[in-house]
Amino acid sequence: MNELANEYPKIARFDLLNELHPDDLNYLLTESQLHHLAPRTLITREEDSLAYLLEGEVSLLSGGFVTETFTHLDARALTPLFNDSLDEDSAVLTSHGSLLLVEKNLFEGLYSQAQAALMESTELDLNESESNLFNSLLKAFMHKKLALPALPEAALKIRQAIHNSQVGTQEIIQIVQTDPVLSARLVRVANSPLYGTWREIKTVRDAVRRLGLETTKNLSFSLSVKQLFSARTSLVRKMVQNIYNESTSIAAIAYAITQSQASELDPEQALLSGLIQNLGLIPILKYIDEHPSMMQTEKMLGSTIENLQLPVTTLIFNEWNFDPEFIQIVENAENWERDSGDQVDYCDIIIAARLLFLQERDALPVERLSSLPVIQKLHLLEFDEDGHFFMDKAGEQIEEMNKLLRTT
Repeated sequence: MNELANEYPKIARFDLLNELHPDDLNYLLTESQLHHLAPRTLITREEDSLAYLLEGEVSLLSGGFVTETFTHLDARALTPLFNDSLDEDSAVLTSHGSLLLVEKNLFEGLYSQAQAALMESTELDLNESESNLFNSLLKAFMHKKLALPALPEAALKIRQAIHNSQVGTQEIIQIVQTDPVLSARLVRVANSPLYGTWREIKTVRDAVRRLGLETTKNLSFSLSVKQLFSARTSLVRKMVQNIYNESTSIAAIAYAITQSQASELDPEQALLSGLIQNLGLIPILKYIDEHPSMMQTEKMLGSTIENLQLPVTTLIFNEWNFDPEFIQIVENAENWERDSGDQVDYCDIIIAARLLFLQERDALPVERLSSLPVIQKLHLLEFDEDGHFFMDKAGEQIEEMNKLLRTT
């Protein structure tokens, strides 16, 4: 075990670094730098490094203003000080502290090699055409030629800002107003039967105030996802649209399940989880869209892209600084027998939503829905006091949310 890892065992839990094989992590740490720093030391953002706080307290700065302060004991210290989705350009230590600097290119190389080795070791039942396609995609993945989707700047800024206790409603309203499309969609959502009251909402200011900051954050992401689902060629465009329609249907069901059956969870986060569960397919399909000679028929994709979906999705979520919980949802999206105990989590919600979606289309992947732990835990096949099943009473709500997500 590397000396750094022995001295600071939490390194193995650092976001991004926890994706590496232990041997690769040990090697990475031998090439990394440990700095013991005095109070008031200024730390500047370096594009070729990942910086982690090992000890002490640090304040992040954007344009000279403090945006966030945390210590090495806080959960925020498990993520890099700076990343592409954050505006902070520097940081200052407010106590004695220790900083770990990891070479970004070396990390990305080790991560890509590990993912490629994992995919190559997977036994695939592919014909020659599918095999050629898989190998081309694998090579593109390893050489970072799969363009990861980039959400609009406003959605990223909102997600970042709401984690800052110093940011209030007015700042969020100003960010939303920089994106006319997002502004219009938030106003439309605020006036929907799902959130609306008797008074019509006409401004972004009123929409944000009605929805609340946390709801605005998740909805801003959800309403921005649609523009990522695009393509040039008709075949790929059709596939991308089908994926988006399936995602919105599952997301709307997940939203309704959470509101009705899991009040301890956030419906908007369940909605977002349902929308982005298939997002890893989009860079793959867009790559094929740019190289149409690689695919002649829809059937050619088959299991090829499915084997690349998880590692590509992981890259996207790391790029967006998403919680590891989202990766768990993608990993377990088809784990129909999953049983995580009595407490409901978002993974349960998405599995249940997928099952109900498939049931509506007579495509259930299991023999008996009633025997599955997530269905039992959420009481989705039980009659309510009015004698209705969940899907009967939630139909209008699901349809309304679906309409909101699919409206341009």
